[in-house]
Amino acid sequence: MAKKKSCQNFRVPLVLSMAERELHGWVDEEVFTHPSVVEADMLLELRHEMRVTADRAAEGDFLLEAAGPSNWLPFRAQEDRTRFLWVYTELFTRLGVRLPFTEFQREVLSRCPVAASQLHLNGWGFLRTFERMCLHFGFRPSWPVFLYTYQLHAPPPGKGFMSFRAHQGRKLFDSFEESIQEFKWHYFKVLSFPGKRPFWLDDESTPFPWVYWKAEVGDYHITALDPLETLAFEFLQSLPVGLGKKSNFKCR
Repeated sequence: MAKKKSCQNFRVPLVLSMAERELHGWVDEEVFTHPSVVEADMLLELRHEMRVTADRAAEGDFLLEAAGPSNWLPFRAQEDRTRFLWVYTELFTRLGVRLPFTEFQREVLSRCPVAASQLHLNGWGFLRTFERMCLHFGFRPSWPVFLYTYQLHAPPPGKGFMSFRAHQGRKLFDSFEESIQEFKWHYFKVLSFPGKRPFWLDDESTPFPWVYWKAEVGDYHITALDPLETLAFEFLQSLPVGLGKKSNFKCR
C-alpha cells in the first residue's frame, strides 16, 4: 500500500462547540484532533493489494469509502447510520480481519457491547488471536470462554479507547503492541453493495449494538463455564510460551 500520510497535515480538526464538547466528553481526545488520513486512493490500493473479505467471491458485496469532510468523526451516528460501518485499516492489514465479521467477533462485541471502531486495536488483537488459536486446534471459538478470560476495560472519559483485560490468573496472550496509537486516524467506511443486506443490521434493519459508539458500555462477563468450555479454557492455558511466534502475539 502507499505510504500513510502524516496525521498532522491532512485536515484541519473539526471545531466543536462547547455543548458538543460536554456531550461527547467521554470520547478519546485524539479523535477530535486527528481526523482520518485515509483517502480514496489508499482504499483502492488496499483492495488491489489484499482481500478484505473472507470469501473472494464476496469482494463485490462491499464498498469502501473515505470519510467525507463533514462526516468524519466515527463516534457520531448520522441520519444515514444504517448505511455504513466504521472500521480501521489496520484490522485488515495487520490483524487479518475480514468482512463480514465472524459470528464469534459479533457475539463478543454484542455481549459487551462495544462498537467495532471504539475497540482499541489491542482489543481486536486479543479477539483475533483467541479465534485463530481455537481454529488452529480444531474447536469452535467460544465467546463464553473469551469473556471468562477477558473483560472489557473502559478508561477515564476522554483518555482512551475500550480494550480487553484478562481476569486475574487467566491471561493467555501478551498485547499486540503496548503503545500502538496511529490506527485511530486510519479509519474509513464500509458500505454494503446495493441490494445486499449489511451484516451490521438485524432482520428489522436495526444496527447491532456494536455499530456505534456509546458513552457507557456494559460489564458483561462470564463467572462460570460448562464442562466442555472449561476443558477448552484449560487446554488454552496449558499451551507453552512462544507457541504464537508466527503472529504478533505470544502465548503466555
